[in-house]
Amino acid sequence: MTMSFLQRGIHGARAVAVAALITGTVATAVAPGIAAQSASVDPRLVGQMASITLDQSALPDGYTLVGEAFLDANHAGYANIDAATLTDTGFLGRYVSYYENPSQQGRIVSYVSAWSSEDAAKAGFTLTEDEPKTNPDATLSDSDTSVGDEPRELTTGTFKEGDATIGTADLTFRSGSFLVGVDVEKTDGSQPDASVTETLAKTAADRASAVAGGTNPQYTDLALAVESLPLLGLGTGVQTGFLTPTEVEHVYGVQGSSLSKLTASWTETIAVGADPKQVPYVTVGLTTFANADDAKAVVSGAADLTPSLANLKAVENVTVDGAESAAAFTFTSSATGAAAADSYRVLVTKGSLLIVVDVQGAPTVDLATETATNLAKAQLGCVGQGSCAAPALPEGLAG
Repeated sequence: MTMSFLQRGIHGARAVAVAALITGTVATAVAPGIAAQSASVDPRLVGQMASITLDQSALPDGYTLVGEAFLDANHAGYANIDAATLTDTGFLGRYVSYYENPSQQGRIVSYVSAWSSEDAAKAGFTLTEDEPKTNPDATLSDSDTSVGDEPRELTTGTFKEGDATIGTADLTFRSGSFLVGVDVEKTDGSQPDASVTETLAKTAADRASAVAGGTNPQYTDLALAVESLPLLGLGTGVQTGFLTPTEVEHVYGVQGSSLSKLTASWTETIAVGADPKQVPYVTVGLTTFANADDAKAVVSGAADLTPSLANLKAVENVTVDGAESAAAFTFTSSATGAAAADSYRVLVTKGSLLIVVDVQGAPTVDLATETATNLAKAQLGCVGQGSCAAPALPEGLAG
């Protein structure tokens, strides 16, 4: 049970913008603790962790994604445990997906932490699940569970979040060298149904077993995470992870569109600079479809799928080296409300793969165009490769 992370890392002032997979539109917000900087992240490990956490299809009706991200030791958010202690224990990183159902005063957090070995994971469990140390003001009790490998526990009770009392049922278990958990919360202070937590945790355990066996859970594809440009080394991470068709269409506010045919989707967004609440934002999204025609359909219909944005204008005669189809738009970021266009979005396909690069809130639209075009070319060059390197961002992009 790591309530201190949930309390301090996610449930604070919701100020960090989350960029959507294809639209790139700065939308709902996540707390500062869910953003992290790291220049030495193993993309395969991050992809595995993102594959294990639950997606919207596994959750009760009414829950929608708020945000998800990778956290390094400096941003993991365990109260009273410093980064050096985590690293010495074998901590490699933490990944969190956060969902809300405001109408039912509910929240669900699905999380995974990675450790250097199974023994390190066991030691990490002892370290991070020490509630009297990590959350001394909470009223919590532990009980046995049969989900996952030992060590494992189900923690129930309440904790304070400002003046509010939050009810929690949080199950944490080991799966190999991962610690996996699901926390179901009630913001009215009532006690969540622990059986719901148990059911969700079993689903997470199945996903962890699949990942360990080299299988991609539905709507995930580890290759996308490995081949994606490693943006975390270029700025502050805001959003990283897989999205289901339902989650992508929810961002658009559409149903039954060409996006519903996607088979896997990976997106990563950074804020260029140290402050995740500030533009510019850079987003790279990789989405696979069953065939090339389905991917091209998104490009050809991109203008209809794009939400109403200020100063939206299609760019004519767009070509990107290595792309089979392409489309692009200039617009004004909703995060800036500027009078003139300051953002550029380019969509390209290569076979059944759709690549979207979005640069929002740049000092000038020309700089946004240059940045997005260079990143799109670099991303096309990474397709099919076992690793990928991101080009340097232009000087002056951060203003």
